[in-house]
Amino acid sequence: MMKTPSAFNRDQLATLAVDVRKGGRPECPVCAVALDEQAVPPRADVSYVRDRVWLVCPSCHRTAVLDRREPGHA
Repeated sequence: MMKTPSAFNRDQLATLAVDVRKGGRPECPVCAVALDEQAVPPRADVSYVRDRVWLVCPSCHRTAVLDRREPGHA
């Protein structure tokens, strides 16, 4: 059975959010490895559009889905 990876903690997520919003290439705060990025397409069943990115660490397999901009800001 495959072990589920641990999650990023609140401080790690905040650091990643800053990196993403600055347009930088985020690194895993645990492994210091460049994270793989995948765009998250907007959902058709919601009335608002969010520009989101899915980050995956190829080493420790932690993941995060973050907004590219702060919510409420264009």
